[in-house]
Amino acid sequence: MKKRLFLLFTALILGFSIIFSIFAYGGTSTVRIGLESSFKDITSVSIGAQTVALGFSSSNSFNEIAYIDLSEGAAVTKSNSYYISTKTSYSTYEEAKAASAALTGYNAMAAYKGSGIWNVYIGPYETYERAISAVENYPNSTLCAPTSTSMYLSSGSNRLVYDYSGANFAVTGDSVTNLGSLSYRGYIEFYPTGGSAFTCVNVLPLETYLCGVVPSEMPSGWNEEALKAQAVAARTYIENRMASGSYETNGYYLCDTDHCQVYSGTSAEAASTTAAVKATAGQVITYNGALINAVYSACSGGVTDDNINVWGQDTPYLKSVEDIDGTEFVEWSRTFTFSELQSLLSSKGINIGEIVYVSIARSDNSRVYSMTFSGNTGTYTIEKEDVRTFFSSTAEGSLKSRVFDISFEYNEGTSDFTLYINGKGWGHGLGMSQYGANSMAAAGYTYDEILKHYYTGVEVGNY
Repeated sequence: MKKRLFLLFTALILGFSIIFSIFAYGGTSTVRIGLESSFKDITSVSIGAQTVALGFSSSNSFNEIAYIDLSEGAAVTKSNSYYISTKTSYSTYEEAKAASAALTGYNAMAAYKGSGIWNVYIGPYETYERAISAVENYPNSTLCAPTSTSMYLSSGSNRLVYDYSGANFAVTGDSVTNLGSLSYRGYIEFYPTGGSAFTCVNVLPLETYLCGVVPSEMPSGWNEEALKAQAVAARTYIENRMASGSYETNGYYLCDTDHCQVYSGTSAEAASTTAAVKATAGQVITYNGALINAVYSACSGGVTDDNINVWGQDTPYLKSVEDIDGTEFVEWSRTFTFSELQSLLSSKGINIGEIVYVSIARSDNSRVYSMTFSGNTGTYTIEKEDVRTFFSSTAEGSLKSRVFDISFEYNEGTSDFTLYINGKGWGHGLGMSQYGANSMAAAGYTYDEILKHYYTGVEVGNY
């Protein structure tokens, strides 16, 4: 017990020193981030060598049930097996582990049942028939069927079944949790997704989460005011998504990819970006007193777009604005042969005969609004963001932006042609341009001025 208390005290001191060196929390909001980039719908995950607390997640709070040394690392899998449980109950993992070790000749292990109760399990048995027949060999035992939340952890001499149906299994390290080759602050919840699969969900304070987002979305060496603008935009984006509840059916508020906001855990953290989060603690962007949908993209290509041209909604704060002089524009090009275009249309079930021409139309801000494929038996037109994503199945994926020109080269003596697309910018072009924000900051603009430029008619401050 003294060793346990000493370890816990040391862990708390270490944890608090790390927390305050990173960020003095500006709020109490807790976020749930689905680690889709590496740990979505998986059947097994490794935990790096460290001392961890095991527990369960309830109302975004971690509830400890055991504190163990995983010096050999560990593997966590979904448990869909049957077990035979002894009827003796224990109050700690250590007691149940010792009792299981005393059952020599049996494949026995500790099992958590909920409400502070531990049992000893024998197994596993892959089918009900095998398990029920084995019960007869163990007096004073019961058969335990798997639940949707059942998990199995194995690490050297530490083996246990988490068999509490009331909440999901969770784990946390003393300061970070090493998951696979990555590490995360807060704790990791294993969220069942059906069958033997689960997704790892990182549950942590919002401001701590932002310390991993800002450097993942914007280079940490960029101008301080640009980093602050990114911190406020990222904070507003997740606060807005949390309020809408759009991801809750998946068990989390946002994913960790560029579909939402890129989040890399502790691996991306940098002093400059953590300072930007701290300097803007709690600040968000509002329009008429309400949180905005603070979308942003890498580079506008010279002019941002109006949401009516992107997702078809007339959003008062997502209007087209020019980028400030000096903005770096990401240039790109794509080439498509006649046969590639013909195959692309065919793969989507579009039949317009043989393509004879491709044309584009622009919106008032000169960004491409539509693209039309003309064939000898019909035409097909794509509009708005579909212009970019229409090419997602090709080798290089979607077009980087809708700021581009097209040209053709016809093959002599045939109707075949090659389509050249030359563009600039990267992303949907709505809201803040990250490259533009950095150029504005270099020109002397402050983070709130940057945000008010890209989001029309907004206020920046505490909500």
